[in-house]
Amino acid sequence: MRSLVQEKEMAITLRKQGHTYKEILAVVPVAKSSLSLWLKNLPLTKAEKIALKDRKNSNISRGRIKVAGILHTRRLEREKNQLIEARAIFATYKNNPLFHTGIALYWAEGGKRTDQWQFMNSDAAMQNIMLMWLDKFLLLSRDNIRFRLYVHKAYVSENCEVWWQEILKVNQAQFLKTIIKPSGLGVKKRPNYKGCLRVEVRSSKALLNQMRFWQKMIVEFYTKQ
Repeated sequence: MRSLVQEKEMAITLRKQGHTYKEILAVVPVAKSSLSLWLKNLPLTKAEKIALKDRKNSNISRGRIKVAGILHTRRLEREKNQLIEARAIFATYKNNPLFHTGIALYWAEGGKRTDQWQFMNSDAAMQNIMLMWLDKFLLLSRDNIRFRLYVHKAYVSENCEVWWQEILKVNQAQFLKTIIKPSGLGVKKRPNYKGCLRVEVRSSKALLNQMRFWQKMIVEFYTKQ
């Protein structure tokens, strides 16, 4: 059994070789407080400092690669489970025209570069269809849905938010802050225009992945007809 003097000498030698505290403690079984005291004022040459820094950076890099690998594996597992669920739902509703309609509408008008389910259009009938689709096939609570209106400045005085709330039968509390878009000459070119409404489903990355799976399944479904 090595004496404390020998342990200290070993710790100093390892430190000069560029080893981190964690690596030294794996060889020299002492309290971290003792190790810190031994090495606190240890003079290191420039070469030894460089070696220590390189080892720390190397350990950080290896740690980041390991974490990235773990996260990647978890993501693949999540997507695998989402695909299984998407296939089961598609099999249940594959002969329902409304199910296909909602997927196709999202494919055309839904958000593509986002981490959540978003559908944007100025057609109230189309928006009602999408809400019906979310309710019927995903059993989605309206509490998880938010709306954001984009409207040109010339139409601000027309209370477009209220119009949409009445048409879609949703609450004012579900509406996020309206985005006012600048108008060229301030002229109303479309008298019946009530702005462009974006429907958002909160915490919906999994749903977004399923939409992508369903789009591919629709292609397979119709190419096999």
